[in-house]
Amino acid sequence: MADEDPLILDFTSGKVFDAAEYLDKYYSGGFDEYEPTDWEDIDLEDLFDLPPVLPPVRLPEEAELVVQARRSALLADLRALADEVRGTTVHAAAVDVVLLRLAEEAELVERDGEDLVPGEDAGWLDDLADDSDALEAWEYTFAEVLDLTLEAADDSDPIVARDLELDGHGPALVMRLFLSWRDGVRITELADAIKEASTAGLEAEEADRQWQEWIDAHGDPLRLLLGQLERLGAVSVTHDVARLEPLGGHAVRSKLESDGLLVPVLPSPDKMTADDLLVVSMHGRDDDFEAELASWTGSRGEEQAGRELLAFAAEEGAAVRTAAVAIVSRLGEAAGPAWREALDRAELRCYAKPQLAKLAGLDPEGADLPAELRSERADLAWLIADMFGPFSQLDFGKERFPFDFGDLQQVSGFEKPDEVFEAVARLDHPDAEAVLVMIGKHARDKATAKAARRAAYKASTRRAARR
Repeated sequence: MADEDPLILDFTSGKVFDAAEYLDKYYSGGFDEYEPTDWEDIDLEDLFDLPPVLPPVRLPEEAELVVQARRSALLADLRALADEVRGTTVHAAAVDVVLLRLAEEAELVERDGEDLVPGEDAGWLDDLADDSDALEAWEYTFAEVLDLTLEAADDSDPIVARDLELDGHGPALVMRLFLSWRDGVRITELADAIKEASTAGLEAEEADRQWQEWIDAHGDPLRLLLGQLERLGAVSVTHDVARLEPLGGHAVRSKLESDGLLVPVLPSPDKMTADDLLVVSMHGRDDDFEAELASWTGSRGEEQAGRELLAFAAEEGAAVRTAAVAIVSRLGEAAGPAWREALDRAELRCYAKPQLAKLAGLDPEGADLPAELRSERADLAWLIADMFGPFSQLDFGKERFPFDFGDLQQVSGFEKPDEVFEAVARLDHPDAEAVLVMIGKHARDKATAKAARRAAYKASTRRAARR
């Protein structure tokens, strides 16, 4: 759906993050008066309240990005203006106001009265044979388009609609497109958002009057921005939906990473691994994951997909392992052979037994299970270590732990917590000791807490002895 806002799971807090939530807050209230609004100066993480890991994106290799950068129509326009000014007299009034502002900011041209003359860097775009030079020139122009397009139009007639707030819309626009890179965003949604932000604080009648006044003088602000970004090669607009093109995605990702965020890049579909699929599962949108899963399993078959996912899960930490197991459990009968092979792995056995029981039409906790599918205390111990392992790495401070460990006593096989905790202490699981320490600290049932602390001490003693 083109107008669906993406949700991002922030695993550092355990919360689902609405990636467009802050953008909506911005559009309804605008930037704070003292917030920087220039692309290079803003901190996207702080400004849009983003989680440390964003959904993965798919981008071409750098060589293809360079080819696209050299084809940019806007870079060609700027180079042509610089060439013309070096060869003949050009009147400033004859040049598009946005193109002129971009050329002036890049020091390709400068004003001499009513005419233009070559600037200090008039030959900046003459030679982009070097790949890094081509990309840097494109990214610089991308930032300038975001910052200057509406400003240049507004400055050309400062008396018009003087109460509109036109700063910051470029960065907000490309962030919204970046967070919806696969499906794009409807033009009507973007237009409404920019109008709402630009007229924030004005009475409805006055807002409509000034908005129309600005449009009559300069054109629709969104269309101006999109027009420049399209000409640059950063976005495309088809069927009234705007999408970020690969160069635009590359530029936004570079900025996000420079601001300290992680944005994984997916390889081409034919090179996707189980690791890549798990990245989409853990950090991507549901629709993105469904598309990648269908492509990935379709290319290798569901049986092989199950094997690859479980092999990867066995070598990873608890958070990744549980996510991988959840995916394999969706594959049904096709994953049966993979689950049976997983019985030989301690890391997977606690998951394989109930899955194989379900595939056989049996109750995983029933009394009629064959011996090989009956859960043992070690299986429950591993499941507990995996379940709480990721939480054991978090600092809850004075906050109440989001789980009542007393509920564990309702789990089949947990009737004697001290024996289960003893089994956890004996595991060769990287989180076993930390989980026991955490349960001992946060369990509200005194007996459960005491049993966990005693087992944690034994785990620590065993760890020291192994050294």
